[in-house]
Amino acid sequence: MATDATPARGRPRSAEADQAIFAATRRMLDEAGYHGLTVEGVAAEAGVAKTTIYRRYANKALLVLDAMSQSARDAPVALPDTGTFRGDLLAVAHLVRAEIAPSSPSSVGAALLGEASQDVAVAERLRDFADFRFDQGRPVYDRAKARNELREDADWRVVAELLAGWIFHASIVSRRPPDDAGLAHAVELVVCGLRPR
Repeated sequence: MATDATPARGRPRSAEADQAIFAATRRMLDEAGYHGLTVEGVAAEAGVAKTTIYRRYANKALLVLDAMSQSARDAPVALPDTGTFRGDLLAVAHLVRAEIAPSSPSSVGAALLGEASQDVAVAERLRDFADFRFDQGRPVYDRAKARNELREDADWRVVAELLAGWIFHASIVSRRPPDDAGLAHAVELVVCGLRPR
């Protein structure tokens, strides 16, 4: 039977190698941060050749984004369900702050933004990763609407980006990560502005 498929050339990609590379990448991010991570170091820890990684990824940023995406799919963050929109949003704010705090070795947001500003492929992958992470948090906003705690015309994605964007700017740009009182104040402002009329 005829087929339009072109046979793949070379050896097939190894799923075991992929997993070893992702695991090594995540460990290096936790231990050394984005700037301390090297393809050579990942290759050595994963037990693969550098060329194995470079065949998969054109640069370090794409490798890191793939590893982060895999981790987000395999181990999604448990969403808070406190029974109120205010409580859920405050718990989410704490999670976001912990993830992007500059003191966290695994915080790579600012570095990836820099890479994305110069590389279209990185920018597209970063956007895909952000979309996926925001989608994971959508139930918080859907529950709030179901409990009539959130205006029907409120765009959940805009609300999520308002809070996450402020935390990111305060933590990464201003280098003044919000304390618990600051997070509570910001959440109160958001919740007050989004109550049903």
